[in-house]
Order: sequence, then C-alpha cells, then structure tokens
Amino acid sequence: MAEVVLEDLSFRYPGAAADTLAGLNLTVMRGEAHALLGSSGSGKTTLLNLLSGLLPAQHGRILFDGQDVSQVAPWQRGVTQVFQFPVLYEAMSVAANLAFVMRDIPDKQRSERVAEIAGKLGIDSVLDRRPAGLTLVQKQLAAIAKALVRPGVSLVLLDEPLTAAEPEHKWQLRQTLKSLQQELGATMIYVTHDQTEALTFADRVSVLHQGVILQTATPQALVEKPVHEHVGYFVGTPGMNLLEGIIREGGCWVDGIRLAAIHAADGPCKVGFRPEWARIEQRSNNVVDKATNTLPVVIRGTRTLTTSRGQSLGLAVARLGESEVVTRQTLTGLETGAGWLSIDPERILCFRDGWRLTDHA
Repeated sequence: MAEVVLEDLSFRYPGAAADTLAGLNLTVMRGEAHALLGSSGSGKTTLLNLLSGLLPAQHGRILFDGQDVSQVAPWQRGVTQVFQFPVLYEAMSVAANLAFVMRDIPDKQRSERVAEIAGKLGIDSVLDRRPAGLTLVQKQLAAIAKALVRPGVSLVLLDEPLTAAEPEHKWQLRQTLKSLQQELGATMIYVTHDQTEALTFADRVSVLHQGVILQTATPQALVEKPVHEHVGYFVGTPGMNLLEGIIREGGCWVDGIRLAAIHAADGPCKVGFRPEWARIEQRSNNVVDKATNTLPVVIRGTRTLTTSRGQSLGLAVARLGESEVVTRQTLTGLETGAGWLSIDPERILCFRDGWRLTDHA
C-alpha cells in the first residue's frame, strides 16, 4: 500500500470556464483510512478519476510512494476501485469473480487468497453462488473483496460504496470495511457526501468544496476546530450556528453584547458555535443585561431526541433577529416564547471572509 501525495493538483474540463479542482495539496499516509467529504459538484469524482488514471493530470503531480504517476496508465498504478453499485460478473461465481483479477497468480496461491479475503469479509459461505443469488449487502461485500483480493494494490478507492445499501445495513458494512482496512493496513480513500460515513470510517477527513480542500483533519478536529465556516456548517448534525457579529475592543460582539475575547483586527465577522456549546433557558426577569454574555431570543419550538432520568433531551430552536439558532440540551420545562441564549465563551469561533480567525484570547 502506498503513501499518496497530491502536489498543486488542478483540473479543468474542456470548455469549462473554471477549474473543477484547483491547487490541491494533500498527503494520505500509507495504511490510512482517508475520506473525501463534499456535496454534489465539489469535485470528488473528478479527484477519484485523477487518482485512478481515468483522467490525466493537467497541472501538478500525483505521487505514490514518491513516484510520480501523473501520466502513468491506469492499469500500471496498482489502484483498485469500489463503486456505488456492485460491479460483478453475473456469469461467474463469487469465487471466480475474485480469482479473475488474479489471473497471473498460481492456482494454489490464488485460491488461498480468495478464501482469506472472503473469510475476513464474512462471505466465505457464498463463494460458490452467482451474484444473482446474493443479497445487496453480500454483493457489495463481494465487490469490496474483489477490490482487495489482488496482492500488490497501491491504493483502494471507494466511490460512495454504501449508497445502494439499506440504512440498516450501512453501519454493518462500514464497520466490516473499517475492521478489514485496519487488519490489512490498506491505504483507502473513501468518497462520500454523507458525513456520518466519513466521520465514522476515516482516520482523517478532507472536506472538499467547490474544487478546493478546505480542511484535512481528524473527525474530532473538524467538529471542534473547523478552519472555514463551510466546514463548521457542513460537518455536524445540526451544523454550526453562525451569527452576524463584529470584532471591536478585543472582543466579538453580537447585537451589542460581548460574547468572548479575541485577538483579531476590528471589523465584521461571523460568530460560530455548535448546538451543544450553548443553552437556551427561560427566567422570570427578561430585562436585557448587556454586561452578561447572554442574548435574548424567541423560542420557536423543541424536538425531543431521547429521555434520561425523566428529562427530555433534544434540540431547541429559537430566533435571534433574522437568524435561527439551534441548541442541543435538556428540554424539560422549556416553552415557546421569550428566552435567553448562553454560549460557552471558551468555545466560540469567529470567521471572516469564510475563514476562522485567531482563537479567543
């Protein structure tokens, strides 16, 4: 398995007015489970095709273990791919499908390898069946086995491989795939628009937006320290709250109330915070006190997600001027009407022109 490095990689389709991918720099470590996360049109599939060699690199380089493969033919790169829908030869058994990609390997070694990979994926009992006789989950596991069975693979690409699976099977497939990746030490790049898949599968995630990698980090870092407001809003359920604010006098302010200290130049900003970093409450005294770091809001409703020790836990939705705010908290006793929003000042993030500013003081 290879270390994969992108150096200033760009690509523009013929006739297009702008690059689909622009100046990408990324290192995927050998044996890493990496995810490319982005919405439709962000450039995920284009990048996958550049890695596999289906598209030629126009600018920049792609390195596998230090070797430039930018212009190397696809079949010479040692890249294998799993697609959204299982790609199997219908006329062959599962065992024959797996063995077919190892035609140049001696029969005994080929049979042993098929049995090994099939056993790790739990499909050894269906090796004699044809794809038509398999469930969708078994078909996708067979397609994954087909991608992993060939020795000497440099890189495994997974192009939204769980799209066709029923929701109740996705967790099983993802956990099986993750377990096998760790066991084999395979370098895998998992492409998806689903943040749950990305965050629960990958060691690190690259968030791709409009052809640019905004941030590459661990799932925890993406949640706690997004470097761009799109990452904050796109990652998380619900996404990060973003309020119009201003930086002055060494602090960030919203609606005339100072929320936190910050080292940054004065000017407009957006104040970001996760739903779990804030709390809405109601109190008998609704007089605005600008000396505190709480903001008056209008509670619009609540949504219970679970209960614990007789208390409802879930989401509270409120209006703050023209903005909607969502918090994740205890809901017991919370009613529609006037309320107060309190945000942990140590967790507040400020953004300008999309990018996160220096952390709070």
